Amino acid sequence: MRAILEWLKPGARVKRYIFLQIVSVAVFIFCLVSLRTVTDMSLKTLIAYIAIITISLFGAVFSFIFAQKNILYVSLKNISNRSKNIKVRKMLYGDPKLNKGSKIVVIGGGSGLPYLLNSLKEYTQNITAIVNVSEDDVSISTAIVDKEELATGDIRKCIAALSTSSSDVSKLLMHKSDKGDGKNYSVGNVIISSLIEITGSFSKAIEKISEIFKIQGNILPVTTDNIILCAKLEDGEVVVGKQNITSRVKEQKGKIKQIFLKEGSVKAIPEVIEAINSANVIVIGPGQLYTSVLSNFLIDDVSKAIIKSKAKKVYIANIMNQPGQTYGYTLAKYLNEVERYIGKHVIDYAIANDGAVTEEMLKDFNQVESSQVKIDLENIQNRAICVLKEDLILTSKDSIIHNADRLAEIIMSIAKSRKIGNLNIVKMRKKHIRKERIKKFKMTAKKIVKDKEEQNSQVLDKNKKSKKNNKKQEVKVSEKTNKTVDKIRKSVKKG
Repeated sequence: MRAILEWLKPGARVKRYIFLQIVSVAVFIFCLVSLRTVTDMSLKTLIAYIAIITISLFGAVFSFIFAQKNILYVSLKNISNRSKNIKVRKMLYGDPKLNKGSKIVVIGGGSGLPYLLNSLKEYTQNITAIVNVSEDDVSISTAIVDKEELATGDIRKCIAALSTSSSDVSKLLMHKSDKGDGKNYSVGNVIISSLIEITGSFSKAIEKISEIFKIQGNILPVTTDNIILCAKLEDGEVVVGKQNITSRVKEQKGKIKQIFLKEGSVKAIPEVIEAINSANVIVIGPGQLYTSVLSNFLIDDVSKAIIKSKAKKVYIANIMNQPGQTYGYTLAKYLNEVERYIGKHVIDYAIANDGAVTEEMLKDFNQVESSQVKIDLENIQNRAICVLKEDLILTSKDSIIHNADRLAEIIMSIAKSRKIGNLNIVKMRKKHIRKERIKKFKMTAKKIVKDKEEQNSQVLDKNKKSKKNNKKQEVKVSEKTNKTVDKIRKSVKKG
């Protein structure tokens, strides 16, 4: 009895819907019973009965739904900070749907990556963001930064993007506080730096912060080894350190010829390889081509795992070229550089922006020194790459960024379907691999023929030399015999 009376207490927001449900069911039953006793019914009476029965049915259904919603709200009130406007359908079916979502691995960096992750988490929670962290990153060693840097700044944004906590928690991670000394203290950077000191390693700190802020997915450093990125410029100069590379190429406006690691052998963490092996889609980019994206593929384990993976490989091209680093690059050049560090015939899809960047945008967002990435299909159409062109331009406070929502839609459509557009990737790849094999076969055949010709010429030379030597030996032998004959003759004459 007490359990029943508990439902009558004020504040539960259930009594009104239970009462409405009882009334609706009673009216419905009354209409059905009265219809059995009526023998002669006019059209108006029939319409009235139909209207009352319909209203009573809707009343019963909706009162039941709202009653269950409020019961669920009251039940979760003490363990959750969710609002009373919670969507029951999303709660009941959202998590299982996200659990079964496609496994997406994103390898990139910069300001565009968090936006993409935030949009992807609406479709799946099986997201893994692989972030490259170099030893020379300034923001690793200190939590006090005057401007946005790579590494900790990027990871902090990724954590905020994938966090399922309240929006206030995400705002806290992104918040910067000025203590009056002229420096901005980033709360997220302070937390990460403190956890590095507590746990003793960067990877453990990220793992811990992921638990604290309820990350939907995983954020993994590509390696826990101390790595230093180096770049050889076109003029022959070698620049050491990620930050130095970025600033140097901007100053000199010299293009990067090659990037490499100062250390010889660097291993990726096992979780990164596992994520790549089990992925349905591997997304490469967006981000700074050399310092944020391609630097991940300098680790042999990562590039080999991507080549072996059966996942669809998608490259997201930048909207704008980076001054100095990729000035004047076209889409084909970007793809060439990516496959140069991973391997040929790896990229399946390239997502590129075909929206126009106006001169006003370039001035407003300080992009005058940069240029828009051009889509040169004439240099790509003969390759096994499907180019998806979309107007992806959005503007943020201080930059031109990708439309992350549209990017996420395209990536999920690629994950679900075997074919995009009119291009069959499998057939195209087989065709190109066959061409490569024929080319290699011809090269090896030519080499074999050339080697045989060289061997034959060497044999002929040897034969010629041996004949000359034999003649010389014959001459020497004849000279000796002649001398001995002369001696014998002389001795016979004397005798």
